[in-house]
Amino acid sequence: MQKKKRIIKPAAKTTKKKKVSSTPTAMEYIDLFNKCEIKKEKIAEVDKIIDDKIVANRNRYDQISNLVRGGGSNTLLFGSPPLFQQPNPFYNRFGALDRLTSTDSLITNNATLTAPSFKLNTGSAFDLLQGKFTETTDSKFGLNRDLFATGFFNSSSVPWYFIACVHYMECSFSFKKHLHNGDPLTGYTVHVPAHRPKVGHPPPFTFEESAVDAIKFMKYDQVTNWSLPYILLKLEGYNGFGYNARGVKTPYLWSFSNHYVKGKYVSDGKFDADAVSSQMGAAVILKRMEDRALISIPRN
Repeated sequence: MQKKKRIIKPAAKTTKKKKVSSTPTAMEYIDLFNKCEIKKEKIAEVDKIIDDKIVANRNRYDQISNLVRGGGSNTLLFGSPPLFQQPNPFYNRFGALDRLTSTDSLITNNATLTAPSFKLNTGSAFDLLQGKFTETTDSKFGLNRDLFATGFFNSSSVPWYFIACVHYMECSFSFKKHLHNGDPLTGYTVHVPAHRPKVGHPPPFTFEESAVDAIKFMKYDQVTNWSLPYILLKLEGYNGFGYNARGVKTPYLWSFSNHYVKGKYVSDGKFDADAVSSQMGAAVILKRMEDRALISIPRN
């Protein structure tokens, strides 16, 4: 009896699934920011936070940025009068209906600053107190040129508004907490990163010295290009990228906007699809500040 030949079928080709990145690309961040629309009923609340907590404390955020840039010894040059004063809060200037309308405008950086500057024939001015060039031409993004990125100062300038956003998200604007993670300044940090700051003396600590330690610990003092995508990436990274894997735009950036409806991590590793964040997103704050021409953020 003739044996049947055994037919061996070739093994099916396996195709490797492309790993989907949980981190948005630079262009995705820019697109999200450009299409971000703050909910009308939330605009007045966002403006109040900007005026009462961010603009009012800009001098402290600037000082931290300058301490990082100057190695902690530039208070003589930069620690004088407040660099930003706005006696009449924006949200008090108009009626309720006017406040609900966000108008587009050309962005001019530090529009209300009164610091002395030297005009140059290059379309820029050098701001003495800020230590940087500011575009004076009608540039849509009003890009800044940091004069002391290398040379006189030993590190780059961390944008004051980035520090303000981290202060809000991690500390709810309390100056009694570590910028690292919101732990109290009466002791070293307990949560990640623990046992900070390392400033050469035991607790208690000042907000400024701990904030400088936090920035240097994250190596933000080595960053030379604080573009919009990078800022959004680092702000989202403070809270983690777990939302993207669930198809939810992180409330850490987009709460109070058209990009976020619901879904929230209510505790470590526990996601509630129906929970809604009551905290406004950091990108929403930056978007509103640009709408009001308080800041301009380079796109690349």
